[in-house]
Amino acid sequence: MLASSPGRLLSKYLLGTEMGGFGAELRRHFTLLAFGLLVASIVPQFAAAACPDIPVAVAGPMTGDWAVYGEEMRRGAQLATDDINAKGGIKGCKLALMVLDDQGKPDTAIAIAKAFGRDRVRFVVGHYNSGSSIPASQIYAKNNTLMVSPASTNPGLTEFKLWNVIRTAGRDDVQGTFAGKYMVDHFANGNLAIVSDGTPYGDGLANKARNALRAKGHPEKLATKVKYDQTDFGDLIAKMKAAKIDVVFFAGLGDQLGRLIRQDDDAGMHLQFISGDGAMVKGLTALGGPAVQGTLIVFSPEDRSNPAAKDVVTRFRAQGFEPEAYTLKSYAAVQVIAAGMEMAGVQAPRLVAAAIRSGKPISTVVGDLTFDAKGDRREPDVAMYVWTKQANGGLSLEPVK
Repeated sequence: MLASSPGRLLSKYLLGTEMGGFGAELRRHFTLLAFGLLVASIVPQFAAAACPDIPVAVAGPMTGDWAVYGEEMRRGAQLATDDINAKGGIKGCKLALMVLDDQGKPDTAIAIAKAFGRDRVRFVVGHYNSGSSIPASQIYAKNNTLMVSPASTNPGLTEFKLWNVIRTAGRDDVQGTFAGKYMVDHFANGNLAIVSDGTPYGDGLANKARNALRAKGHPEKLATKVKYDQTDFGDLIAKMKAAKIDVVFFAGLGDQLGRLIRQDDDAGMHLQFISGDGAMVKGLTALGGPAVQGTLIVFSPEDRSNPAAKDVVTRFRAQGFEPEAYTLKSYAAVQVIAAGMEMAGVQAPRLVAAAIRSGKPISTVVGDLTFDAKGDRREPDVAMYVWTKQANGGLSLEPVK
């Protein structure tokens, strides 16, 4: 009972609670947990079996615009926790998962990180948004908490070279470089444009793509920016028409790209669009309509097709849930934390982080992973996908063959 109750109590409370009461309630539950463990330790018949649960939190946008990704993170982390516990946990100690809703907001992520520091939560799967992960990671570092993000791809997250940051996701700069090389290799005779939404995410992608083009001797014909909340692209379309652009790398988010594609199609341009993982949203096809067909997306290789994921994918589907996008990377994040504890032989976060970064392969649901000294994956994590028309008239994202 003790092994599973705290996780359930905390996740039930924290998902529906304002942050103002978060710390007090978290402390109350851990006080009760600690008291229960103390009682168990002084009762002879339970002394040998007492093993405190290891709190692990998953923090992401469980509500709001990115809630679908928060749900993927939660489900992935939960099933991984259940599977590890079913095999005996970590040296007999069970993982106790709690779920925190940062709403995709940096301020909320910071509040969560501070509360974890007070309440000694030492292992976190999160966050989703790089804008949340980056400030939270610095607080975690000061408070002795290890963070493994399954989704934050901004290069800056690991460039601070903090001891405590790992990610099972890839990096934006890898996506941008890959996209630039792909444009030259497949559209060598075309006029190329690079358009950023002006955000750190967009500018990072755009700069890497531009550098890749120039390194291959094929600089872009047009480089420009739009505002991240812009919805009318008449001026941009006119610029691209004047420059006789054939292929556009759009470094931004899917909703904006969907509007741009539709307006481009309405103008009779029918350009080839390429974008990064920020366009992996339903809004792209909803706003772009049939014109999205043929749009190329740079994203992580399809985790569901990895042989290591076969059993987990089957079980998710049996539950009526399709493990898309960040589900399996979140499952892998818990596996990485658990493997780090096993390799280190202790639960001390700094030693666990060092073990993870040692270069030794860690078996996960997305394949064997190794990590460098900054916490980034050593293995390539990028591939090209294309929006393809299906027999039912809908669109689906398929690997480029």
